[in-house]
Amino acid sequence: MKVKPFPIVIGAIVIAFGGALVIGKINRPPETPRPGIEQADHGREHVSSKEYGGDQPPTSGSHANPVAWGVYDTEVRDDQAIHNMEHSGIYVSYQPDLPQDQIEKLKGLLSAPFSNSEFKPTKIVLAPRQANKSPIELSSWRRSESLASYDQKKIEEYVMRNLGKSPEPLAR
Repeated sequence: MKVKPFPIVIGAIVIAFGGALVIGKINRPPETPRPGIEQADHGREHVSSKEYGGDQPPTSGSHANPVAWGVYDTEVRDDQAIHNMEHSGIYVSYQPDLPQDQIEKLKGLLSAPFSNSEFKPTKIVLAPRQANKSPIELSSWRRSESLASYDQKKIEEYVMRNLGKSPEPLAR
């Protein structure tokens, strides 16, 4: 019986590759916790409309069609913002009475032309939200962070570390 070297070589390569993947996962340091507070999973059913309420934007749950990414001067519906978060976006909402200079700083940081040339986030919805318990709320899929005032460093870190962390990260 003649031994066929090709299947043996392929088998050895597959085993070596699998071993390298396992060793890579074992040797990788644990990921540091992302900014924000983890929120409960309320599902992700698609519906035509859903009323929410409450003083904090929901971070998961039944939701309607998304809104276009961008800056809004009027409130967006919570059920639509949830869909944007499901598509890996960040929803930044603020109390309408937030000082105008802080609103302008939010707009400059989170939309073009960006105030920080090294920070140009995509998939952002920025809008006022009357019901917010805090002046500024940062929301992503199942995570949120409340800010008492504009804090560029905290906002940048939250966006960089939470953007793309959702059930549908490649959805537009």
